[in-house]
Amino acid sequence: MNGEPENFRKLSGSPPLPPRCVALTFDDGPGPQSADLARLLRQEKVPAMFFVLGENVPLHRGALDVIVDCGHGIALHGDEHKPFSSAAIAKQQLKRCRAKVRDYLGKAIWFRPPYGCGDFAVKGYCGPVGWDADGQDWEITFRQGQNVAGCVNMIVSRLQAINGGIVLLHDYVPASEMRQKNLSDSDLDLRVIEITSSLIARLRGEGFSFVGLDASVGST
Repeated sequence: MNGEPENFRKLSGSPPLPPRCVALTFDDGPGPQSADLARLLRQEKVPAMFFVLGENVPLHRGALDVIVDCGHGIALHGDEHKPFSSAAIAKQQLKRCRAKVRDYLGKAIWFRPPYGCGDFAVKGYCGPVGWDADGQDWEITFRQGQNVAGCVNMIVSRLQAINGGIVLLHDYVPASEMRQKNLSDSDLDLRVIEITSSLIARLRGEGFSFVGLDASVGST
């Protein structure tokens, strides 16, 4: 990609943000650390959007109440963690996920396809939302070599180069993927709270402000 780092995925429904602004988004939850993460973000006065998986909702439904109570948004990542290979599949996946989290959704219902695969607009939803920076935090979760400092550095470097944007992080992993790999929570290295705390401090130190995904929330 012309020498650029490949830690971004542009999708047609991604909202533009003001310069020097960052929107934090979290995929694949809810998970065992989602509630504490939401509280940390509230304490730091940073709004966030959680793109939840329908398959994970029964496991940690209580976290959704905390996320909303802390002032963050719930968005859709599909019912299962599978690429949206057609507009019809996207619509079906979003409908099934929406039914499981109906009481937690705002007026604008945002969505992001799993893996960022499937750039299909779906009537009645905002998106699809891509991202401008990620730090390969899933490699930390699955103990595949990345570390917290490296993750944060990747994100900050990318945002500095493009003057802000949407950040992708993960507050859990798909339940179906854990079953396929025969993993339990004890096999994971969930560091999203540490990553997020460090990232907020670094970005504020670089002069960035945090906004909601639609940039309607005041900067901090």
